[in-house]
Amino acid sequence: MTMLPIWLLFVLFVVVVPLLVTGLQVLVRRQWPHLAEGGHNDVAGYLIAIVGVIYAVLLAFVVVVTWQQFSQASNVVGQEASALRGLYRETVAFPPEVRERVQSDVRDYAAAVVTDEWPAMGRGEPGSPAVAAVLDRTAEHLATLPADTAIQQAYVTVEADRFADVLSFRSQRLDFVGQGLPGVLWVALVLGGVVTIGFGMIFGLRSTSLHLFMTGSLAATIGVLLFVAIAIDQPFLGDVAVRPAPLERVLSDFSR
Repeated sequence: MTMLPIWLLFVLFVVVVPLLVTGLQVLVRRQWPHLAEGGHNDVAGYLIAIVGVIYAVLLAFVVVVTWQQFSQASNVVGQEASALRGLYRETVAFPPEVRERVQSDVRDYAAAVVTDEWPAMGRGEPGSPAVAAVLDRTAEHLATLPADTAIQQAYVTVEADRFADVLSFRSQRLDFVGQGLPGVLWVALVLGGVVTIGFGMIFGLRSTSLHLFMTGSLAATIGVLLFVAIAIDQPFLGDVAVRPAPLERVLSDFSR
């Protein structure tokens, strides 16, 4: 679903589905006109309340979980960029030629993530060989940092910690690739939506226009929430995705 254009996804869930529901509502009222009398409303209303509450809790849970996952992925990218900034700036204690090697590695890493790894994540691929190669080279350069003075010894430790942070945040970022809600939960959402709307369709109302409006509004509300959940289910996939803006700012700030 997330591979569809975002506008098409919106139209499908918020326009097409409610229109289909209202059309089906018209057919139901024509096929069983006695439902409009509302003789069954006491039982139907009780069941609608129970089903509606259960489904509302499930749908709200899914939207909150997907948003939290999306927000966490975005925060990890920001932390990764901050660790890179620290790795870059804390080379001040070392000779110019050593400092330039590490700073060049930082720029190369940010560039490789933006140009290679981000498109790969958008295709569902967890990582890029180009980024792994830059990390290997950076590890080699950090292993040869001079520690001739007490200040340099302290900064070697700091640089090692910053590099470990970069590795950790990258690993966390890649963990979000392909980490959407399980299929069984989507099945529950779809079936729950069908049952909830179905109970609304058999509720007795004399006014056809009011009944169509209520059923269509219910379908549109469910459609909007499902649209939001699907759009942000995969943080790095689709039109609504986490962007590499923090890493792009690293490149912009440290470019020559």
